[in-house]
Amino acid sequence: MNKLRKGDGLITAQLIEPIAQRVYQRNEKSVSDISIEVVLSDPVTGRLEARLSSECSPTPWRYIGEVNGTSFKGTLPDVPVGQHLLDVRISFDSKTITLTADPVFVGDLWILAGQSNMEGCGKNIDLEMPVTGVSCFYMGDTWDIAREPLCWLQESIDPVNWNVPEEEREQAIRTVRQERSNGAGLSLTFAKKILQHTGVPIGLIMCAHGGTSMSQWDPGLIGEEGRSFYGAMIRKVRKLGGRVKGCLWYQGEADANEKAAPDYLERTIRWVNSLRSDLSSPELPFIYAQLSVFHINGDGKWWNRIQQDQFELESKIKHAAMVPTIDATLSDAIHLDARSLKEVGRRMASAALRLTYGIHEAESGPRPADFAWNTDRTELRISLSGINGELAQVEQVYGILMISGGVKQWLSASIGEDRQHIVICFQEPVPVGSKLLHGVGYNPTVNVKDARSIPLPVFGPVDV
Repeated sequence: MNKLRKGDGLITAQLIEPIAQRVYQRNEKSVSDISIEVVLSDPVTGRLEARLSSECSPTPWRYIGEVNGTSFKGTLPDVPVGQHLLDVRISFDSKTITLTADPVFVGDLWILAGQSNMEGCGKNIDLEMPVTGVSCFYMGDTWDIAREPLCWLQESIDPVNWNVPEEEREQAIRTVRQERSNGAGLSLTFAKKILQHTGVPIGLIMCAHGGTSMSQWDPGLIGEEGRSFYGAMIRKVRKLGGRVKGCLWYQGEADANEKAAPDYLERTIRWVNSLRSDLSSPELPFIYAQLSVFHINGDGKWWNRIQQDQFELESKIKHAAMVPTIDATLSDAIHLDARSLKEVGRRMASAALRLTYGIHEAESGPRPADFAWNTDRTELRISLSGINGELAQVEQVYGILMISGGVKQWLSASIGEDRQHIVICFQEPVPVGSKLLHGVGYNPTVNVKDARSIPLPVFGPVDV
């Protein structure tokens, strides 16, 4: 807000756009138009100009348009990638009002969507520190520096995120702000690593909501806007200009049951295709986490089904990358702790650098690429792709299960001499049509990792 006396009155002016800490999505030329909106308390007739300042010096003032009344909307075109201080001045009757937004960024926007592990569930004693150049568009449709916790559901302007009746929201907001003990997540770590490697400012758009299933994220509910999770997400992106760099997704826990799991793969493919269509971005990068462990009793059949679908998804849609999490440690029965969430954020950043920025900072981590038998089917060699360096040597490989003729057998396996593959030996020939699985159950014992400690993901059943 700025003030200027005019005659016997006092004119005030407010800069509505841009707002400090906002990130504007750059285009393919690495520039963006910055919207300018000013509201005045009294009508004036004059001109509006704007200029950018960097660490060196301000650029010349640029004419934006004529002011005639109590409001003005215009555009400062072709602002380059980076951090800027933006000055706006309104000149009338030989007087000037100057307004400032600092900092304003041109960079990349990333959607954060899914369930509670995307919200952030680590304890608040181990938060990632904020840094200039990473901002967040919070649930209340406000921009600020990205500071954990990033997700504040009750403060959302979208009713779908409210967990209490509207008349109780104000009290719920105060209570949560005073008493919240967790909220450390993966996304700030992700963004800081992207910024470090590219120099491009990052804006995080928080859209996640704990406990949500694919049916609740149904793209068919887009017409409900803020009363649906998908609709609220699209509303936010469109409000910010309609373009983003990519989407981070951590979801699946709510679908790991007999009713929902059979449709999970199809629903997720539809979700990604809908997002790309609705944002007119057919190659929008989609980076997602495979489900981790769950400290609960049971055989984990449907949990493993979701993990296998997530494993397959990477090969069924283009411009997608899966991040394994089976080595994570938890803060409770199902939520990753802060240390593990930070590691997932780093892995997602490596995938984004590879997939989106053309920077090969790291490989994906071990992935089964080929299953080859010797002549009499007594030795199986599992060749792996995506290894960073070589596999860590272990005395025995754990977590591999064979199902043959309806009989389950945990296998004794070893790392190959070249540390690029796994070898399994059998005393008798293994029948054709047998099935191989890795990481069976809710909390499997697995130990195959590469030189960057990225684990072999859960997969199977695979016909071998």
